[in-house]
Amino acid sequence: MKCIFLYNPNSGKGKLQKKLNLVKKMLETKYDEVVIYPTQSTEDTVDRAKRSCTTYDAIIFSGGDGTFNDIACGVSECEVRPPLGYIPSGTMNDIAHNLGISTNLKKAVKTIIDGFTIHHDVGLINKRYFMYVAGFGTFTGVSYRTKQKTKKIFGKLAYAFDGLKDAAAPLVSHVIVQTEEQTMKMDVPLLLVVNSINVGGVPFNRYGHLNDGLFDIILVKRGVGNGLINILKLFTFGIGLKRITKHFVCLKSNDFTIEMIKPQQWTVDGEAGPIGKVHIKNLHGHLEIFVPQKKSHKKHLNS
Repeated sequence: MKCIFLYNPNSGKGKLQKKLNLVKKMLETKYDEVVIYPTQSTEDTVDRAKRSCTTYDAIIFSGGDGTFNDIACGVSECEVRPPLGYIPSGTMNDIAHNLGISTNLKKAVKTIIDGFTIHHDVGLINKRYFMYVAGFGTFTGVSYRTKQKTKKIFGKLAYAFDGLKDAAAPLVSHVIVQTEEQTMKMDVPLLLVVNSINVGGVPFNRYGHLNDGLFDIILVKRGVGNGLINILKLFTFGIGLKRITKHFVCLKSNDFTIEMIKPQQWTVDGEAGPIGKVHIKNLHGHLEIFVPQKKSHKKHLNS
């Protein structure tokens, strides 16, 4: 068996570079051949992942949530999709927390060596794939607006600095959400489509199911401060068993459209996405991912 290890040299604070030999030696206990490839850009990562599908028995990679999205975009297009092994090295690592994958390098590699996998849902927003979140509105642009250099210096605080700009003037949009069962029209300062427990480092969707073939569509209501208080309540108290509260509405669907009166930029897995109206679809169990054995049977991972 052989695998390829793709890594983002700019992810996190660049510490992985010093541990490449360790990663290679550990992976060689399972794979006869381990090819190491430093990715040069988003386009390079997507292309290399796509081309690796018919060449390798597993695609191992390291980076943050954006890198995971790049890998997913490349692999999801292929008919043959080998299992994915993730070694988190980003700033937030939301996807790693969702999957129960340790941010400790040795533990993450051991998860791959142990070989337990799940089949994970993937989203398709227009013609672009995503793993765990798509959204627009207040705070959503912070992840891609914040410069890599700033993140290396300040870590998670870098996002907080940028987010202060949005907090000062939340932008409210009139949206129309059309599912198979209903049409919802609302003024919202924030809309999120999630297949996730964590977003922005906050485990606010604790009852979420990652692989039930459905997305949670969260519409934050307009209120005090153009909805800023409702956004803060959402991330402070999270989503409970009630799907409609004083500060948000949560719908579930696997195939739906969302449009806004004034087109806005979407954020997709932390990166800049499409603008304006979108069609979103859930591809149930589309990717196979190595996870810790204790997590491979958890209800929120396999539903």
